[in-house]
Amino acid sequence: MNPKTSLLIAAIFNLARELPPAMLEALATELETSTSTVNWVNLARFGATQAAKERIHAFSDLLTNMPDLDGRAVAFAIGASAHAAAMISSEQRVEVAWTGPGTEAVPLRRVDQVLYELVEFAESEVVLVTYAAYRAERALDALHAATERGVRVMMVIELAQESGGKITFDGQDSICGRVPRANVFYWPLERRARSIAGAYGAMHVKCLIADRKTALVSSANLTDHALEMNMELGVLVRGVLPGRLAAHFDQLVLRGELVALHGGRA
Repeated sequence: MNPKTSLLIAAIFNLARELPPAMLEALATELETSTSTVNWVNLARFGATQAAKERIHAFSDLLTNMPDLDGRAVAFAIGASAHAAAMISSEQRVEVAWTGPGTEAVPLRRVDQVLYELVEFAESEVVLVTYAAYRAERALDALHAATERGVRVMMVIELAQESGGKITFDGQDSICGRVPRANVFYWPLERRARSIAGAYGAMHVKCLIADRKTALVSSANLTDHALEMNMELGVLVRGVLPGRLAAHFDQLVLRGELVALHGGRA
């Protein structure tokens, strides 16, 4: 593929990803009926915003420099890219979750608010994985309420005795006491990699998966400081990925990488 063609394909992909469907359809129709590259120069008129006009103008410049192109072929490529972009968008959506000072750069939802919402509206299953678990009473209350309405709650936590001294309080008593119906798992030392100096790796994952449809992956532990005071960043993902992530933890249990706590103790 020559460089010009590669640039054109990239430009079409960017148009399909960034412009609304009606604008893409108008562009495709214009290209289908155009018999001269002269008409391509004026494509920027379809842009409703300055950013869209600039994107379309750059696209029309590429077309003008490729006079042998068939407008119908380009229109078909735009239609195909628009369809693919719509499918990707419907299968997976990503939002930012943030606790800390806000800015105008991106719409933000607090990490703790997202976590509580996912637990409170879960219908069948919650998978919560955390390195540190300390206090976080509202989160534990929400998890308890979920189990009371029949939601299966699986938790994976780091244990103080398995952490090699990295944490001194693991919250297992609090979790098992406050959410007695939760299935709690840990990562045994004998399943962990070790450094040359003999130090063990840590179970450092922080995520929550609700109904295998939505996942919050964040820097926040299940602690009151993380959920209320710290600067924490996360992403909220909807689509097929959360189901795959939940299945991954299922496989870790089946393979013995994660082991259940028995009677509240490892």
